[in-house]
This record gives sequence, structure tokens and C-alpha cells, in this order.
Amino acid sequence: MLISNFTRMLVWQLACVVTSLSDVNSHLTECNVNDRANNSAAVTCREVPPPKDTITATEKFVIAKLFIRPESMAAFRAAMDELVIVTRKEPGCIGYTYYADSSEKGAFTVIEHYRDGAGLRYHFQQDYLADFVKKVETWKSKDPEVHFLSVEVDALKDDK
Repeated sequence: MLISNFTRMLVWQLACVVTSLSDVNSHLTECNVNDRANNSAAVTCREVPPPKDTITATEKFVIAKLFIRPESMAAFRAAMDELVIVTRKEPGCIGYTYYADSSEKGAFTVIEHYRDGAGLRYHFQQDYLADFVKKVETWKSKDPEVHFLSVEVDALKDDK
């Protein structure tokens, strides 16, 4: 099987990100803000466990680059923050994060990590993801770039 240089570069970048996250995540916390009826908010935080050290052959990754118009930035970030919270609770989700791309204004990179193809399919079937995608269609400045990665040969074919 021939692998393009672009694919090799993307896999290498992903490996670098995954390896570097274990050091960063050991010091991260995840906080949720719960609005109360009396206009005050309760904040609950928990330590985010570091990712496991090895990647199995069945794990799936999605790396997406989204391009958002400046006037839609606040709405996008709020919706993305909520999507991160609910997606991380999915049974097949190992990791789900995003960051602003400093090389291009309005660009965001989303990194998704699933236990297997079933976990990825489960994510794609969620109503909250469909709602988010509809919103992004109205906020985008150009079409997203989405890459699916896996250790498996023929990973882009249906799971066996």
C-alpha cells in the first residue's frame, strides 16, 4: 500500500501531538459552569487524566480544520466548548479537543480520538453533532478540511 507524503506528515504530526499531550494533560483540569436560577453560577472542576501511552490498531482519529468568520467567533467557541463536554462523555471517546490555529485567523483545529470505528460512528449519529454541523455551515468562512486516521490498513473502509 502506498502512503502519500502528506499522509505521512499528518500521521507524524498527530503522533507528536498525542505524545506531547501526556505531559500537558497531567496538569489540566476541566471545569463546567452550571447556571443557577438566581443568576449566580456554580463551577465544578475535575482533573483530566493523562491519555494512555499506547495506541491500539482499532483506534480512530479525526483531525478537522474549521474556518470561522470573525463575527461568528464567539458563538462558535461557545458551541464548540459545549460539544467538547458532551462528546467526551460518549462511551467510545478517548479524547476530544480543539485549539485556535495561530497561523491563520479564524482557523481552528479539532482533534478527535475514538476507541474504534463503532465509537466514531456513535459520535456521528448524535443529534448534538448534527446541530453543531448545521451551525458551523452558517459560521464558516470556507469549507472545513477533515482527515480520518487509523493505524489499520484499509482504515477508510467499513470496519470488519
